[in-house]
Amino acid sequence: MAHPPSPRKKAPRKKAAETPTHSAGAGEDSARIALPSSGLAADILALAASGALEPLPAAGSAPIVERRAPAPESEAPAAPAHNISLFGASVREERKAVEATEHLATFFLSGEEYGVDVRLVQEIIRVSEITQVPRAPGFIKGVINLRGRIIPVIDLKRKLGLGEVRADRQSRIVVVKVKERLVGLLVDGASQVLKVPVATIEAAPEEVVEIDANYLRGVAKLESRLIILMDLTKVLALELREGGAAE
Repeated sequence: MAHPPSPRKKAPRKKAAETPTHSAGAGEDSARIALPSSGLAADILALAASGALEPLPAAGSAPIVERRAPAPESEAPAAPAHNISLFGASVREERKAVEATEHLATFFLSGEEYGVDVRLVQEIIRVSEITQVPRAPGFIKGVINLRGRIIPVIDLKRKLGLGEVRADRQSRIVVVKVKERLVGLLVDGASQVLKVPVATIEAAPEEVVEIDANYLRGVAKLESRLIILMDLTKVLALELREGGAAE
């Protein structure tokens, strides 16, 4: 009895060699490598084949932090504090230089040069017609009309006990403003406006002046002359007080 032919066994298929794939998915990051920024293509491919290139970090890992080389010392920004201090020092020195001088308007009485703070002087005018005032003190020469304003004129020499001003071509009226009042000072002549270093101002010695020392606030000793500094507030104290009472 013939036996039925046995079924032929199929030979097992050989499994294909497993090769890395570059399909998208979780394994894609493991196949990515960091390429150099420059170089020949053949050299880069040879490095990739030999595994000399480092793989890129997987997704979700810490980012690569770029480290920059420190800037050279020559390019480092300079600290501004030094320049600011120098600028501040120069400003302070200029301010000291300004504060160390005093502006004076000077005039003459009996051959001596006197000075007052120029900020008190409104103007210096020639002697015009002076209207006498009855029963006024001897040092009051009278009043003048200064652009519609009547102001008293004081003979400063008589006020200080130095004689009397003779009105001539050289004599002037120095119009000053003290405590909001205008007063004209009749003097022998006007000199100039100048800056006087404060360091040159000293107390007035008794032998330099012939007037009451209470009227003075010092003497400026310059190279070629002396300037007697007058305190107008004290000189005109009586007139200012009477004028305030009359108003």
